[in-house]
Formats: sequence, structure tokens, C-alpha cells
Amino acid sequence: MKNYILLGLTFFMASCATVGAVIDGGIDLGSSVIDSTVKTAGNLTEAALNDVSGVVSTVTDATQDVVDTVVENVDKQTDELQTKEEE
Repeated sequence: MKNYILLGLTFFMASCATVGAVIDGGIDLGSSVIDSTVKTAGNLTEAALNDVSGVVSTVTDATQDVVDTVVENVDKQTDELQTKEEE
């Protein structure tokens, strides 16, 4: 009977250590997955914002060029009208 108790106690202690190792492994795995997910989401968000800012910058540059061209043409046309009126 004493041998059975010692055998049961040994098995119980080994089982507790295994359960503890599984719990620790699960915590490590869970925290690693969460950490990787958050880092990936952050990197994707940063890349998307950089892409959007690049597009906005390109549109702004293109719009500014169009506005500059329109302003120059209007200025030329008004200059022509003003010189004709003065003559």
C-alpha cells in the first residue's frame, strides 16, 4: 500500500509539473501571438498612412500645377485686355 501511495504521489507531482509547463507555454504562445499581431497591425497602418500621404501629396502637387497654369493664363488674358483698353 505504501508503494502505491508513493507511486501515486510521484505521478501527481509529475502531472502538476506538466500542467504548469503547459500553462506557461500557453501564456508565452498567447503573448507572442498578440505581440506579433499588434506589431503587424501597426506596421500595416503606418504603411497605409504613408501611401495615403504620398497620394495626397501627389494630388496636391498636381492640383497646384493646374492652379498655377490657370492663374498664369488668366493673368496673360487680363494683361492683353488691359493693354487693349489703354491704347
